[in-house]
Amino acid sequence: MDTGNTDGERAGAGQLERTSAFFDDVESDLADIGRSTVVERDRDLSARLEKTEHRLGKLEMLIGISRNLNSTLNLNELLEAIVDSIIKLVDSDRGFLMLADRGGDMRFRIARDREEHRLEEKDFEVSYSIINDAVNRKEPLFLSDLHTHDEFKDKKSVVALDLRTAVCVPIVRDEKVIGVIYTDSHRIKNEFSPDDISVVGAFASQAAIAIENARLHGELILSRENLERENLSLRQELSERYEFSGIIGKSKSMIDIFDTITKIAPHPTTVLIQGETGTGKELIARAIHFNGPRKTRQLVTINCGAMPEQLLESELFGHVKGSFTGAVSDKKGLFETASGGTIFLDEIGEMPVQLQVKLLRVLQEGEIRRVGDNTPRRVDVRVIAATNRDLAEDVKTGRFRQDLFYRLNVVPISIPPLRDRVEDILPLIEHFLRKYAGKMDKDDLRIVPEAIKALLANRWTGNVRELENSIERAVALSGESHVLTREHFADFVRHNDIVDQLGRQETLKQKMLVVEKRIITEALRESGGKVTQAAGALGVTRQHLHNKIRQHEIRHH
Repeated sequence: MDTGNTDGERAGAGQLERTSAFFDDVESDLADIGRSTVVERDRDLSARLEKTEHRLGKLEMLIGISRNLNSTLNLNELLEAIVDSIIKLVDSDRGFLMLADRGGDMRFRIARDREEHRLEEKDFEVSYSIINDAVNRKEPLFLSDLHTHDEFKDKKSVVALDLRTAVCVPIVRDEKVIGVIYTDSHRIKNEFSPDDISVVGAFASQAAIAIENARLHGELILSRENLERENLSLRQELSERYEFSGIIGKSKSMIDIFDTITKIAPHPTTVLIQGETGTGKELIARAIHFNGPRKTRQLVTINCGAMPEQLLESELFGHVKGSFTGAVSDKKGLFETASGGTIFLDEIGEMPVQLQVKLLRVLQEGEIRRVGDNTPRRVDVRVIAATNRDLAEDVKTGRFRQDLFYRLNVVPISIPPLRDRVEDILPLIEHFLRKYAGKMDKDDLRIVPEAIKALLANRWTGNVRELENSIERAVALSGESHVLTREHFADFVRHNDIVDQLGRQETLKQKMLVVEKRIITEALRESGGKVTQAAGALGVTRQHLHNKIRQHEIRHH
């Protein structure tokens, strides 16, 4: 079976044969001139030279057209060039091109006039009798004077359009008509010569190859764009499932939190985020702010448990000059700074009760009063609070005001500890490994399965923050190694091992023996296997330690 390349080679070979024929004819003419008598030369010289110049002109035009067609892979630009070229080749008034669709039906693509102006389909009437005849024959059709042509002179379209000359060339690939080039004129043209027919035939072959190449190029571009869109779609899907504004998680609890953020972000509703230390409460607050209409304004953050009451009040609400020692000028507080944006009150459960009253006034009235000033100031601030305490329990004990709790707890978000959403650990490991490996120029770093298993088994009492710190420390200490092993996470791996062993023991004596063995093993490891040094560190005699080593069957050399 012939391939597309073979067809192209065959069409190119045909074009070379036709081009060669031009040169042969020219050489023949020149030879004939040389053999003629002086009288014959005088008589025929002018005609022969004119004919030769015509052939050379057509050949030069065909070479230029071929170069032009091969200069673009944009199908629309190519079709324009094809129509403009056929008009020049046959000296007509206008041109028209159709291409076959997937079903084989011919569809209008482009029409042009001799000034290279684009014509609309509705303004371009053609003789479909001529087109159908050329398509059915799969051969070019050249009509020099339609008014005298027996087959077409009485056709309605020919008469209605008052056509005098027409050329219709089917574009053939793999023995199938993939399109048709049509051009006509209201002017009477001289009889088409064999040279004209040969040039147009060569042009049609070149046009077929160029159209096929442009189509294949377009399909390749479309395929690549589709792959890019599919890849982007998959990335977006993964991002939607596993990440929201930098928060990583695929567990149901995290997906529910992402859904809640999406719903509440557009509104100024007050939010209370509760969760253990290190679970990412500030990330949730940032996600709410930056996915809402206030994202172009400030997000101000303050830790309410990190400063004394008077200083915290001044930071939140501002002060006027002279209101207390050190207040040498008026100062704007964070609520005023965040006006139009969001304020994130971290560790709200640590706020002194006296300040809780003033915060309640802000939430109720939308006003603040600077320290030492009785003038109220309007503020437009979204409040997001966070705590690692059980505020409902603090309300019962009187540690936190009930009315403030209700004001803050309009939309509660509870972040589960990492140990309760184990399915989030692996995506977090991958995320932090990419992050810190990239920062430290160790992009080829990977974690062995045994180390991942140990990471998954850890209880992560410090939650996501502890996991991130562990990955960062391991990457930093990996040196020239391209692999992170269990040893790079030795501290918590050893802790997990002993916890597992203790869990398998039933009696107190058994559990104590596990702990004793672990303590002795660690002492020997730190002393480099030197029993005397280890015994000194443990506060026992060398002989006593030797006895314990034998009892626990500890290898230390």
